[in-house]
Amino acid sequence: MRIRLRPLSLTLTGLLIGCAYYNGLYNANRLAGEADRAEREGRVGEARSLWAQAAVKAESVATRYPDSRHRDDALLLWGRGLAHAGDCRRAVGPLGFAVDSSPDAGLRRVARLLLADCRLLLRQPSQAIIAVEPLLADSDSAVVQEALRFRGSAHLAAGDAERAVAQVPLETGGLELARAYTAHGALDRAVGTLQARASGAYRESEWRTALDELGARSPDRAAAVVDRLVARTDLTPGQRARVLAADAERRWERGDLAAAVQRYREVESVAADSAEGGVARSYLAVAALRMLADLQELPAVEAQLADASRGGGTASRVVQPARDVAQAARMVLEDPTLPARDLKLFVVGEMLRDSLDAPNPATALFLAIAAQHPNSRFAPKALLAAAMLDPSRADSVREVLQVRYPYSPYTMVLHGEAGTQFAALEDSLRVLLQLERQRLAVGRSPAAAEAELRRDRRPNR
Repeated sequence: MRIRLRPLSLTLTGLLIGCAYYNGLYNANRLAGEADRAEREGRVGEARSLWAQAAVKAESVATRYPDSRHRDDALLLWGRGLAHAGDCRRAVGPLGFAVDSSPDAGLRRVARLLLADCRLLLRQPSQAIIAVEPLLADSDSAVVQEALRFRGSAHLAAGDAERAVAQVPLETGGLELARAYTAHGALDRAVGTLQARASGAYRESEWRTALDELGARSPDRAAAVVDRLVARTDLTPGQRARVLAADAERRWERGDLAAAVQRYREVESVAADSAEGGVARSYLAVAALRMLADLQELPAVEAQLADASRGGGTASRVVQPARDVAQAARMVLEDPTLPARDLKLFVVGEMLRDSLDAPNPATALFLAIAAQHPNSRFAPKALLAAAMLDPSRADSVREVLQVRYPYSPYTMVLHGEAGTQFAALEDSLRVLLQLERQRLAVGRSPAAAEAELRRDRRPNR
């Protein structure tokens, strides 16, 4: 989590080091101003580079002129530049020197707040508390509020949500207070706090952290906050897409496929040509396979998967496992004369069920085995697998098993009568299935897959 200084702290810094003392410090301040502007405009990479350059200039002044009356200003800018450039491990040195050596109370305030920020990022909450403790008695109430916010964040980082809730200021606590409420289990208060801050300063990484933590406890509450957040008119399409995509990802990981699909459609709508839009299309294609109910539509879904993978990168990695299984299913389904086709259908059904969490097409394949290969040893097993995926079929499956396969160990096991026959058959089929999984062309190129199936079609096999 990146905790940024409030406007008060930035203003103090500006007053303290805004003057151009001599060439080195002047250049450092100029670079810092450009970096600050780049940050406000969302040019994160450029801002980091400028902050790093400002830190180098300030370091030169601080080390070359140790007796200068401007050394403390240089130390502060050196530490601030490193902190904003993402190098807190190096920033704590000059910031600590500024805290210890400067006679200027205002400069020490800013250095302490920056130092606390870095200690939190370095996962040193106790050190963050030490950094801001003297500020709790400051005459400036705004500084006290800032110090309380950092102390509450430190308690939260240390896992003490109860103390964090008690100490983060309600007025200025912002996302840290919401995170503390979430960790403490006060989810409605967390939502209320986030909703109240949804129109304030937008710091993307902090919002992502707060929403991820709330979403882990209550996906619906997090989604409601997302709806409020993306309604802002000042977010760029990319920012809006990333907020929606993160919510979709949370839903996907929890198995809420319908809600995830809705979010990914929103991502594609707001930023179709972005990287997030490409990833959204890949998840939508995978979802189309997972929700497929009619095997006649498999070629269209396979084409959708192929189209989604064309952008490469993350989108291709998301799609590829589903594309491999869809390809295997299509090649087995399109040739009724394929040797050991019942075995291949069962393996692909298992892949859909176990690897892709796609119960609909898996059920359809298991039922296809019983319909197209009624004399197969796998038919009773396939019927039971279909009934387990779709409990509404349990009665009809039981009836088919009793009428068509009364002496199958899979029918007898329903009545507790199979005994060793069932175990022996399961062992035998398990070996066959394992061999077929190894032979099936999942994960290979289309050409290699086609070659494998052509070998299967040879009559002398």
